[in-house]
Amino acid sequence: MEYLFEFIAELLLEGSLEISKNKKISKWIRYPLLITISLFFLSILGLILFLGIRLFKENKYISIFLFFIDTFLFIGCFLKGKEAFIKKKCKQKENG
Repeated sequence: MEYLFEFIAELLLEGSLEISKNKKISKWIRYPLLITISLFFLSILGLILFLGIRLFKENKYISIFLFFIDTFLFIGCFLKGKEAFIKKKCKQKENG
């Protein structure tokens, strides 16, 4: 059962990422998939932040660790998105 769930999740996430990068597929399919993937990862970051806030009264060290991890992941996602956006702009300028 574990392998089945892992296979389905990997297929959905990686398949959606590949489809969202493919220019041959309609924007009506690519953009909702991209938004869905983005919301999935943002919800994971939100859950880590929520857990960090909830644990602050009980265990401050774990809470601070979770804030650090959440901040690190958020900055990483932001920089990766910015890098992809800049690469896309450069390709558009080259193509004309």
